[in-house]
Amino acid sequence: MVERELSPVALVQNPAFCSLLLWNFGRGYQSEDVGGLPILTSFFLTLPLVLHGPTMRLIRSTNQSSGLAKFVAKLGEERERLFAVHDRALAMRGLTLESLGAGVSGKLLKIDYDAGVVRSNEAKPPPLPERLKYHVASAEKLGRWFARLPASQVFSLLQVRP
Repeated sequence: MVERELSPVALVQNPAFCSLLLWNFGRGYQSEDVGGLPILTSFFLTLPLVLHGPTMRLIRSTNQSSGLAKFVAKLGEERERLFAVHDRALAMRGLTLESLGAGVSGKLLKIDYDAGVVRSNEAKPPPLPERLKYHVASAEKLGRWFARLPASQVFSLLQVRP
């Protein structure tokens, strides 16, 4: 068997790790809106925001209490960064779908297809390397922000057409 070294992108953009990010997004949402569940389409915004380094740094630098509108205002200071979210969401659809599948297979996520919502199940994933903790924290923060607004407003603020 030939061993090959994975690139930094391949290490982060893999369905197993991304399912953990989606799970944390859902946990954040469910913590903020007890009894509420995020709609399936909102998961397609998580990876394009969290896996893009400059965007993740803006998420990290925005206080949780400030909310999504403050983050979008920072992101929109350079309009092309805001418009790029839609393009990244389209480009990452496959990874998001694979990650949702991995999350369901790993019992991290449960999709209610009739209602179009996703539940993050109770689970104790293995500890992550230190270098990935900001990705996880950013996904959870996004979930909390998304829970505070109607889904249509989330997509509108981020200039993404569902």
